[in-house]
Parts: sequence; structure tokens; C-alpha cells
Amino acid sequence: MELHLDEYWRIPYASATSAHEWLSVIASAELHHLQVLTLRSCELGGSIGTSMLNLSSLSHLDLSNNYITDFPQQMFHLPNLKVLVLSDNSHLTGSLPEFPPGTALQQLFLDDTSFSGRIHDSIGNLKQLTHFQVGNCGFFGPLPHSFWNLGKLALLDISSNNFEGEIPCSISKLSRLEELDMSSNRFVGPLPSPKASRKTIAIIDLSFNKFSGPIPSSYANNDLPNLTYLDLSNNQLNGTIPPSLFTLPFLKTMILSRNKFTGILDDEAFPNSFSSPLLVKLDLSYNLLEGNIMKFISKFTSLKYLDLRSNNFHSAVDPRMFTSLNNLSVIDLSDNIMLLIDTSDLAITIPSLSEFDASSCNLSMVPRFLRYQPNLYSLDLSNNQIQGKMPDWLWNNLTYLDLSNNSLVGFEDPFSNHSSSSLEYLYLSSNHFEGSLPNFPKGMDSISLSKNKFTGAIPLTICNSSWNRIYLSHNQISGEIPSCLFNSFFPMSVVDLSKNKLQGMIPDTFGLGCSLEGLNLNENQLEGQLPRSLANCRGLRVLDFGNNQIDDTFPFWLEHLESLQVLMLQSNKFHGPIKRRHIANSSFESLHIISLSTNSFTGHLPLQYFSSSYLKGMYGNDEHQTSHSAMPDVSYTFLMFPNKGQALEYESIQIPELNAIDLSTNLFDGEIPTSIGDYKSLMSLNLSRNSLVGKIPSSLANLTLLESLDLSNNDLVGEIPSELTSLTFLSVLNVSRNHLIGMIPSGRQFDTFPSLYSFEGNSRLCGIQLRDRS
Repeated sequence: MELHLDEYWRIPYASATSAHEWLSVIASAELHHLQVLTLRSCELGGSIGTSMLNLSSLSHLDLSNNYITDFPQQMFHLPNLKVLVLSDNSHLTGSLPEFPPGTALQQLFLDDTSFSGRIHDSIGNLKQLTHFQVGNCGFFGPLPHSFWNLGKLALLDISSNNFEGEIPCSISKLSRLEELDMSSNRFVGPLPSPKASRKTIAIIDLSFNKFSGPIPSSYANNDLPNLTYLDLSNNQLNGTIPPSLFTLPFLKTMILSRNKFTGILDDEAFPNSFSSPLLVKLDLSYNLLEGNIMKFISKFTSLKYLDLRSNNFHSAVDPRMFTSLNNLSVIDLSDNIMLLIDTSDLAITIPSLSEFDASSCNLSMVPRFLRYQPNLYSLDLSNNQIQGKMPDWLWNNLTYLDLSNNSLVGFEDPFSNHSSSSLEYLYLSSNHFEGSLPNFPKGMDSISLSKNKFTGAIPLTICNSSWNRIYLSHNQISGEIPSCLFNSFFPMSVVDLSKNKLQGMIPDTFGLGCSLEGLNLNENQLEGQLPRSLANCRGLRVLDFGNNQIDDTFPFWLEHLESLQVLMLQSNKFHGPIKRRHIANSSFESLHIISLSTNSFTGHLPLQYFSSSYLKGMYGNDEHQTSHSAMPDVSYTFLMFPNKGQALEYESIQIPELNAIDLSTNLFDGEIPTSIGDYKSLMSLNLSRNSLVGKIPSSLANLTLLESLDLSNNDLVGEIPSELTSLTFLSVLNVSRNHLIGMIPSGRQFDTFPSLYSFEGNSRLCGIQLRDRS
């Protein structure tokens, strides 16, 4: 008897109790002979309970893609259960039980659940097991020796866990393997040999581990006649790549990137008579390979994707070598500065070419054969030495164009001829463009013109475009910001106008439904108050108004922006106490970086408004800490922030990488609250140049990730807490020009701090750090 329900039969109002209730109904019905039960994608939630233990005849159970949270271990021991599928239940926790001898289980699928723990040695009792798929769970530790006795395994997927250790030679007992996926773990030692299963195995993925040494001979010499997929990337493999690896008859994908392979890859080093005829994807990037590889590549007639970036290839690249590869769609030659790419006007066509990357290849001009590629939509020639004007034909078919970090000085044709250009993403930063901003095509999504020499005002025609992201920083643009720039119907998500000569007030035209995520106006000559309509931009993540002449009080009206991660107000004319009658229920709850330095704020330190219960981005305990992978993917083009004693410019920063508070150079007074120790993810803290009194709180020792601490130029008293020596990441400490006394703590990082920088101006301090002071 079989019962199959799927996404077309949804259990209404599924919840933590309804799943148990519905399964109890099934188990209590006259279904004693039920053998197959499929409840895939039925929105089941909560625990399934133990009622299903009555289904003693059950041989196949599929509860995948639901919201189940608990699965009784006794279910693994149903006497006739052969197939158990619990995949895609991300909240399902538990561990594998001990399996007694004679367990009937043949197929076990736990992938994309929250099962965790070590795998017990009793796993070896599953003598009939053919499919073991536990990818993307939380298992850890070494695999037990008994695991390699599962001689009937055909599918082994333990990817994306925390397994560790070496793979023993006894893996050779798995003689029936068809698919082996051990990727994204912590395995070390030599690559496991698939020799025992050489006639059956089709897929091998050992990427993202720490395997080392050469590729075993069992991977080559035609010992894997049915292999279709091989991924050994992101390991520590070395030596040469066996030539016969490229002759496997059914191989379609080979990924060997991000290792330490050396040797010469060229036509002479490889067999002339035969090459993998079905090879579609070849990725050799980020190795140390050399040689004239181009003739060798032309042998793979089915190739679609070729990635050779970041090697030491030194051959001449004649595009005519690619013309016979009718399916070749992606070519990446980037970061091979010894390659000599032919830039002559070759009227040849690579039929399927859609993406071409030759960035960092020492080019002096745009290769002209590219103009004859009708399907080319993505071109990256950044980080070269291309001079002159941007060729006119680049506007025709491309969707993505990156010419940043070159020496371009202008454009060949007026922009009126390109109003219908297909370009959506244009990156021209770090060149030598000058003059007024041109009228770029209106239909683009993102445009970057940063680090050039553009002058004049922002043209009003920008308000008629549909641009989503615009980067104009580090130019000489002047005048006022057009009031139309921030209208709600204008769909911009990122605007970077920093480091220009803009004047006047910031337009107060941020309407309801504002889609802005990032706004950077740093280092201009803007004045007046912050526009209150900014509160309409509910998705804001980055706000940088630093280094202007803004005259205002602290913007508490921004506190309910739930996504705000960066708030930069430094070097303006902000003033007054940061104080309010009541602390809001949610106040700056996602903030990672705040800089209020060099203003005229007064009163006590305002940490209660950014305390650990609100500033979740800096909370480091188990209850609140958020992993980097779960944080919003916010990149920031340029961010100026004082860190480790210097004003550093972070380019393309991922915001969760830096948690920082800078309240320096204000008029704050009072003591440093002991609650500062609650900011357990804080990496940089600067409270210097205020009028703070009292002792340095020992709770600072709780900031175990702290790298930079500056308390200088205050009126602090007492001794430096010895607990601070436990801060093993602390590389910059400055407590100079206070009234500190006693012995400077010694040991660990404290023995590395320079006395003149870290401790001077405290006449009653003593310690070995001061002995060499002149």
C-alpha cells in the first residue's frame, strides 16, 4: 500500500501541532500494511511525534521540504524501513542514532537539515546502505573506520559539514561508488584514490578542503573511463597535472582552480592524438601554470567555459585559435601579465562568445577582434594600460563593460549617438577622463566614474534616467545636488558623490517608497541640516555625511531604519547632548559602524542608545550573534574610517567585517560605562580627545575581538587594568595624555606597544615599556 501527497496537496494551517496531528491520523488509520508514505512539500511543521512507530510495514518515508523540527530516533529502527528522506527541513535538529546489526536501511537523505554531531561507529552496521546524503548539515569529526565497510555505497555526499582528518586507504573498499562528494569540509592529507570504483564512478567533488600533494596516478591513465565531473578546487594540491587527465573520454567538467599546480601546459606536453571530446568546462585558474596553452586548448571541440586566470602563461593569444570552438561562450584570461593578446583588426568570429575577461593582462589597447563578436555581452578589460579614447563600437551590443583602472582620456563619439545603447553596467573608474559629465544612456543600471577628473555640475538630465547605482566619487564635481536626484520615482539604490566640491544643502526630497540603500556624500562642502525625509528610505544600509559643514543635532529620527549598518557623521558641526527622555524599543538595531568624531556633541557618552540589546550587529553572545553569512550583502565603494591610529580608506568593504565606534574629539564628559563590555564583537573603539573621567573599566577585557583602542587625551585616572592583556587581537593601544598611575601591565600584546605613542603624558606610569623612552 502506498500514500503519496506533495505540494499540490497542502495541509492547511500547518504548524508545530498540526504536523503531529495529521501524522497521528495516518498512523491510527487502518494502514498497517502501508509501505510507502510520501509527504513531500506539504508545509508540515513541528515535531512528528512517535505515532508513526506503529507503521511497522513502512519501507519508504519521504518528509522532505517541510518545516519539521524534530524526528524521533526510534524511527530509524523501523524493522522494514529501507528509504528515509528528510532533506530540506532546515529547522530539523537531531543526531544519528546507534544502528544495531541487521538494520534494513538502504537509502538515507538528510541533506539541508540541522542534524549534527559525530557519526557513530555503528554506521558500519548498515551493510545494505547504497545512498548516504548528508550534505549541508552540522556533522563534525573524523569519519569512523567502520564507514569504509559500506561496500554497497553508490552515492556518498557528505559535503558542507565539518568532517576532518585524512581519508584512509580503506576507501578502496567502496567499489560501487558512482558519486563521491566530500567538498567543503576539513579533510587533510593526500587525495583519496577512487581506484576501487574506477569503472563505476562518474562524479568526484573534493573541493574546499585541505588536501595536499600531487594528483594520484589513479585519476589518470584512463583509469576512470566513466568520469564526467571532477572538482579538486580550493585545496593545497601541487605538482604537475597528469596529461592523461585530459584524455578521459566522458569528462565534461574539470575544475582544478585555487591550488598550487605547476608545470608547463602546451601542445608538446600532451598527447596529440586524443583529448576529452566532451569537455565543456575547464577551470585551471589561480595556479602557477606556465606554457603556450592556446594550441592545446583548441583541441577541446566541445568547450563552452574556459578559465585560465591568475597563472603564469606566456603564450601569444591568436583569437583565430578559438574560431573552431563553436560552443565556446566564456573566456577568462585575466591576471596573466605575460600573455600577448593579438589586438590587430582581425575580422574573425568566435560563434558563441558571450563573456571575455582579459583584465590585468598588460594590454595597451582594446583587442579589435572583439568588435566582430555578435553575441558578446560582457567585457572586462580593467587593470590594464589602455590609452586614448574609448572605442565607439563598445556601445553597440554589450550589457556589461569594465574599463576601470586604465589610462583612457575621453570618448570617440558624442553620446547622442548612443541613446539606444544596450549597456546596463559601465565601469570607467580610475582613468583620466575630464571635463563635464557626459549625457550617458538613460537605460543603464549601474555606472561608475569614480577617481577621474570630471568637473562642473551634475547634469539635470540624470533625473530622466533609470540608473540604479551611480558612483561619482573622487572627482571635482561642483555646484548643488539636483533636488530631483532623490525623488521617490527615481529608483536609485546607491549614490556615491563623495570627495567632490558639492555645495549647498542636501535636498529634502526623499519621498515615500524611497529605494535608497547607500548614500555617500563624504568630503564635500555641504551645509545646513540633514534632510528629515531620509527617514522614508526604510532600506538604508549606509549613510556617510562625514567631512562637510552640516549643522544639526543627533538624528534620532533615523533610529527605526532597521537595515542601517553604517552611520558616518564625523567632522561636521553637529552639537548638543545625545539624549532623549526614553530609549526606543528598537534603536539602530543593525548598526555595525558609527562615527561621530570631530563635532561638538556634549554630555555623557551615549552608549545607552547603542547598547548591546539594540546594537545587535555588535552583540557577541550566543543568543544574538549573527554570522557573517546571514548578514545583508552590503558592499561599500569607499569608506573613510579612523582605525588603528590612521584614517583608513576601505574599498569594497563587506560591512560585517568591521564593527567600530568612534566618538573622539567631542565634548563628552563623565565616566566610561562598564556596559561597554557588552559590545563583544567590537573591533575598534575610539573615545579620545574628550573630557572623560574615572577609571578605565576592566570590562573592556570582554571585547575579545578588539584590535584598536584609543582613550588618549582625556582625564582618566587609576591604573591600566591588567585584564586588558587578554586582548590577543589588540594591535593598537593609546592611553596617552591622561592621569594614569602605576605599573603598565606586561605580557602578550602589551610588550609590543610603543611607549611614546601609547603611554606618554602620564607622569606617574611606570613599567618596562617606558625604560627606553628618551
